[in-house]
Amino acid sequence: MRVLVISNGYGEDAMAAMFARELSKHVDLVEALPTVGAGKSYEGVCETVGPRGSLASEGHRKVGSLLKDFQNGLAFTAMKHINFLRNNRGRWDKVVTVGDIVGPLLSVAGGQQVDLHIDVYNSGYARQYSAAEKQALKRCTRKVLCRDDILAGSLRAMNIDAGFAGNLMMDTVPELDFDIAPLIGEKIAVTLLPGSREQAVEVFAIEMDAINRLSQRYPMVVLVPVAQNVDIATLIQKAGLRNLIEQNLIGGQHLAISASFDQTEIHFFDKGIGTLAKHSRAIVGQAGTAVFQSAGLGVPVVALVHDDARPQRVRRNERLMGECRVSSPLDASQIANKLEPLLKDAKEAERRGKIGIDRIGPPGALDAAVRIISGAGA
Repeated sequence: MRVLVISNGYGEDAMAAMFARELSKHVDLVEALPTVGAGKSYEGVCETVGPRGSLASEGHRKVGSLLKDFQNGLAFTAMKHINFLRNNRGRWDKVVTVGDIVGPLLSVAGGQQVDLHIDVYNSGYARQYSAAEKQALKRCTRKVLCRDDILAGSLRAMNIDAGFAGNLMMDTVPELDFDIAPLIGEKIAVTLLPGSREQAVEVFAIEMDAINRLSQRYPMVVLVPVAQNVDIATLIQKAGLRNLIEQNLIGGQHLAISASFDQTEIHFFDKGIGTLAKHSRAIVGQAGTAVFQSAGLGVPVVALVHDDARPQRVRRNERLMGECRVSSPLDASQIANKLEPLLKDAKEAERRGKIGIDRIGPPGALDAAVRIISGAGA
């Protein structure tokens, strides 16, 4: 059996790649079509096919970003994907899409029926399907796995084969392969997520400014997963940290260590948000897959909101995550004010974290999707 996996976004690539890895154990061939970016998540997992696309917005949905993407060739890129799919009809036995409605729409426009759509975008708590999306899914897909049963029920009401088996996002949380507890000791761990976009260096400097405002009252250790395209030395320099890489480099997934002038240690890692979140009192970062995964692991999030963020998107994320999320402008003083109650009261942090577990949902979708496509264990 030959399977094509189509993913629509950077976070979606990471989730789809782990699905592809598991599926490849049961089928003859898995190929991936990442519609945005180079598809680095698939390296070492399976071959990527089709044209590469990029977004001027880097996938960051803010005011005017969609128009900017169209002005920089989004529609042309979509047509290239459609033409590729049309020219390769019959190449795959089954097609799986991961992400939002874009994957199924591209597929059907390219003459490919979607055997399974794994929705990692919509939520019954925050973003229900529109009437047009329901009709599109009914036309494009044979089966849909939703991230909660509220959504699945709304599709079943239209005689669409839809189910809920867990949230794929929580099946694919990156973990480190070593214990970080000795790095934390008796201190309070806080994970900072500067992100992977151009603003990561600036964001990290502001996050560290907020930490410095609290470090005299709360003994902390800072944990930072670093995206592949972000330079650690630049992060350290911009934030005014002391570089301790030479003296303290552990190697492997623990990339580096630095310190602020009041001796707060900052540890940098190669991804591993799952491990870091589980050891943290709170997360501070931009919206993205890692933020949702952290909430799903029961860790409250101080979510940073840029001035040009789309208000509708901010409100949607707030509805989805409930009290597990505390929104803050990208301002060090306000970040510190939002973070301090979580540092002061462990029980309050735990209460908010439990809400995140309920809202984001459990793992389970990965195994279900593999069984649906491969027939393994069916």
